Amino acid sequence: MAEDHLDSIAIGRVSKPRGIRGEAFLVPLTDFPERFEGLHIVQAQTPDGSHTQLDIDYVRQYGNRMGVKFRGVDSPEAVGLFRNYIIVVPRDAVHPLPEDTFYVFEVVGMTVETTSGEWVGKVVDVLSIPANDVYVVDRNGEELLLPAARDLMTIDRDARKIVVQEMQGLL
Repeated sequence: MAEDHLDSIAIGRVSKPRGIRGEAFLVPLTDFPERFEGLHIVQAQTPDGSHTQLDIDYVRQYGNRMGVKFRGVDSPEAVGLFRNYIIVVPRDAVHPLPEDTFYVFEVVGMTVETTSGEWVGKVVDVLSIPANDVYVVDRNGEELLLPAARDLMTIDRDARKIVVQEMQGLL
């Protein structure tokens, strides 16, 4: 059963209770909070790593925050048990992105090489900073930080490979 969830992507985290009727704040872990509209049944990963199905009565916006109400959960104490549960969707159900835009889960694990074919390393993390994302590359145990700039690299989603320009001081 655990294998069913290996390709799950986190889209939200249940936070503290809101009000007295069993609603909880929902922290979106997606750039597309509108994806919660119309959700009725979701999979949730519990803090111990197991998975459970939850029925949703509604999700609504409260200013820049969101609230979620699970069916049959009608008190702050009851919904408090779901705090820190992670709402997940199958990888193939993620919101479509524009051309040349990638999800973090797509980039992590990609091989990085130079335009001449020299192996640089493997992406192990993505740092989101205001100017642009930065790819953290493991280069045989050394950490290399590569700015995710279109003029410095090309990404081949199908080949799971990033090709970077050879520039003085970059590599």
